[in-house]
Amino acid sequence: MTMSNGFDLLTAESADITTAWGKRTSSLSVAPSFLASLDRVTIDRLLEERSLRPPNISFARNGGQLPDREVIIGGTPSENPDAGLLDRAKARSLVSQGATVMVYQAHQLIDSLGAITAHISTALRASCGTTVFHTPARNPGLGWHRDGQHVVAVQIAGSKEWRVEKYVPSHWWTSGALATDGPDTDVSHVTLRRGEALYMPPGVAHTARATNESSTHVSFVIQEPETKDIMLAMFERASQGVKARLEEGPIEERGIRAANVARELASAMHALDTDELLKMVEEDAMTG
Repeated sequence: MTMSNGFDLLTAESADITTAWGKRTSSLSVAPSFLASLDRVTIDRLLEERSLRPPNISFARNGGQLPDREVIIGGTPSENPDAGLLDRAKARSLVSQGATVMVYQAHQLIDSLGAITAHISTALRASCGTTVFHTPARNPGLGWHRDGQHVVAVQIAGSKEWRVEKYVPSHWWTSGALATDGPDTDVSHVTLRRGEALYMPPGVAHTARATNESSTHVSFVIQEPETKDIMLAMFERASQGVKARLEEGPIEERGIRAANVARELASAMHALDTDELLKMVEEDAMTG
């Protein structure tokens, strides 16, 4: 990821992004103007969205996600045009019972949030999405899990207690729920209050619970281009200049022709402008 002052979009810190992220196990205050731009992001506002349906919204209870069938309008689309849409009565009932609500890609529903994500995406030259979490008082959010992206959680209402792995795992890991009740490494305890943010890099295990007041926060999910993206771009660009062919000539000389293709491809890849390719891949990520 390009290191810029992109984190300043989320915090009032004057330090550059590397320094700010180095304080990730402590909360950081966001700029008042940034917080004000998030005031329209409320769970009541989102639940009124007519188009809202799974998988763009899901619910969790006792740390585990609930099946979509528990919150949608039943029937088949041919018989009921509302089939598959969110059943708001069921949704509000679940919230009253302590369930956490998660609205994915909320920036596509709220213009002010969309403007923020576009700004972050441009600053970091990476894709930026959002998930809004609302957890009733004294209830857990998701159980222990790891995310495959950079996550910046910004508290916009109430407060939430987080338990976060102190260090990025040095061993192989996979995204999703942990098989155990927490990692076997050191954990930090952080309480986020309105106007505070917490950064979690890819792979860091975390879980959270609302305090004595209900909690709403926005997670800005930042996905930088992956190695496979630049590899594919390199191959596609280099292969355009390869003139050797495997398809023509005696079948017993196929190995020789393959070696010629490999040499041409290696030469073409060596001559590529990697900065130009990375910029292209970053722009694809920003618009994807």
